[in-house]
Amino acid sequence: MYPNFLWALFLLLIPIAIHLFSFRRYKTIYFSRVEFLKEVKEDSRTGARLKHLLVLISRLLFLTLLVFAFAQPFTPIGDGETTENLTSIYFDNSLSMQSEGADGDLLNESKNAAIELITAFDENEKITILTSELLATDQRFVSKQEAIDRIKEIDFSPQSTKIQSAINVSRDLFERSVSPGNRRVILFSDLQKSIATDIATDSSDCTIYLYAAEAVDPGNIFIDSVWFESPIHRINNPVELFFRVRNISENDVEDMTINLQINEDSPRPKRISVAANSYSIDKITYTDRDAGIKEGTLSLQTDQLFFDDYYYFNYTIQENIPILILTEESGQNNVEQLYQSSNYYSAVSKNINAVTTDDFKDKSLIVCQNVNSIPSGIKDLLKNKLKSGATVILIPGTRADLSNWNSLSNEFNLPNLLPSEKTNSELTYFSDENPLFKGNFEEKPKGYKFSKVMEYYRLSGSSNNTYITLFGLTKTNPFLIYNKWNNGRVVLQSSPLNSDFTNFQNHALFGLTYLRLAETSSFQTPLHMTMGELENFPVNQEFTEENPMHLINEDYGVDVIPQMITSSQSRYITLSPVQEYIQEAGFYQLTNNKDFEQSISINYNRSESYTECFTVEDYQKLLNDGGFENVRILNNSDGERIELKKLNATEYWRILLILALVFLAIEILLIKLWKS
Repeated sequence: MYPNFLWALFLLLIPIAIHLFSFRRYKTIYFSRVEFLKEVKEDSRTGARLKHLLVLISRLLFLTLLVFAFAQPFTPIGDGETTENLTSIYFDNSLSMQSEGADGDLLNESKNAAIELITAFDENEKITILTSELLATDQRFVSKQEAIDRIKEIDFSPQSTKIQSAINVSRDLFERSVSPGNRRVILFSDLQKSIATDIATDSSDCTIYLYAAEAVDPGNIFIDSVWFESPIHRINNPVELFFRVRNISENDVEDMTINLQINEDSPRPKRISVAANSYSIDKITYTDRDAGIKEGTLSLQTDQLFFDDYYYFNYTIQENIPILILTEESGQNNVEQLYQSSNYYSAVSKNINAVTTDDFKDKSLIVCQNVNSIPSGIKDLLKNKLKSGATVILIPGTRADLSNWNSLSNEFNLPNLLPSEKTNSELTYFSDENPLFKGNFEEKPKGYKFSKVMEYYRLSGSSNNTYITLFGLTKTNPFLIYNKWNNGRVVLQSSPLNSDFTNFQNHALFGLTYLRLAETSSFQTPLHMTMGELENFPVNQEFTEENPMHLINEDYGVDVIPQMITSSQSRYITLSPVQEYIQEAGFYQLTNNKDFEQSISINYNRSESYTECFTVEDYQKLLNDGGFENVRILNNSDGERIELKKLNATEYWRILLILALVFLAIEILLIKLWKS
């Protein structure tokens, strides 16, 4: 490791020179009868030479071993050229690591093992600490103490990251490092299958060490999802909330309590049973007694993994539905009569040529009934309402200006109106399974009398059309269609509400359809969102720089300004750039602190709830099959210390130093005890 110390081997010349030039001179003394003395002389000279030779060898070996000890020879790991280590330690600190292990939760168990490991590292070790967030601030090499301090700061994160991504980031750090060294990646994870798969077929010049954190009880029970089958929410009407609970364990769950809270109200709890490795779908029925924003929490209680015991959702109930009806031809008032059937529908009728901008304000549904031509100013107002999430129903008049109508149809991605043609047909196609009619039929309607169509504007079909047909003369010859446009919905009927054209307005399905269109016309926002997958959230409010939108949760100390997007066709905020500030599930308020407020429900990603994990041996094989040849298991078994020798190159300086001291002791013993 330090080859320059080998120059000290020239010091061996000194004891050799001393040995060669320090022979003792003998005096000759004459005795009578010297035969016996000659034998003693020869024996003494031979013993002295042997002693001096052994002392010289011991001294040379002592110095040689001492020099080599300071040079620190080693056998590198693999084909390495240096004992300097570049170490990337990755912690899977996702929510599944909340499971209890033998020494507390799995994350703290992994942190303690890593600190123990780092403490025994060499002082020149270069270490980087990565977590599931893969933060840019962590992507650098630090000292031992800095690494330990960073590990102590690690907490659970809702971020779920593939292990392959962590390996890729580590390898990028190695490539950017100017220092050569043994490259190794140490993975601390529960090896959950949802994050441990997708290993790319690749070769790697780094060694991977696996520490598999194992839960005492690998099972989990959690709320998978919630939904409403009907999008309609009205005051004093029964509501059915559906939910799904999964049991990821080998044991059946009996008589588990499911609690629901809507704002401050708590409907009666539900008790369910879920078989092992299965799921159960059930519902809770309750009634909303007032209008406004509703924040709902569905919950259960378990002994393992608590983050997915709660599911948050929200919706809004309106006191009434504001409707604007634009007419042109007189004598047709079918829509007005329909919406006067209940105070819940607050309808205002205006002539399309006398309507003002204020008439459009706060309207959820705009109906253009039997209109031959739509002025350009009205077209712009319709687009703005659609951008705000309203529903627009377009019904042409008996003398429709096709050029005028088709210019609007093209903008709304609707088929064009062809010249009217007479027919004697019936509306034989009815999309009764469309979500618009969800909950209206106990069974599929059959045996009813079809509406008749005597004259209509045929709609030009195209393979690129994205509209949905509700009624048609046939499935391929549509009569009443709708299409999503920006945040809203556009409905087009191909025949005027006129008895010479059709009797659809006299049919029961006409009332059902148009009432449902009104009830679902209010601005629709997501029932809930998922952390880590936050994208765009539609809003029906204009943005201003003076009053920007804030995303706020006072309990978690969150107050951020998300990016606001306004285009010619839509208006929304994008939550992706602020995801790093949203670390807790719950209700967040979207407000401009003036005249707009909306609740957003954010839940933890349920991918962390599926606790099925690889064994460390199986994952080692998976990495091997993916091209990672040097994969070693680093688990501490039965509470024993981690084997540090697996992580270091084989070094010999300690052995050499001990041997040097041994030969020094031999030299001393030879000098003191061997009497010539």
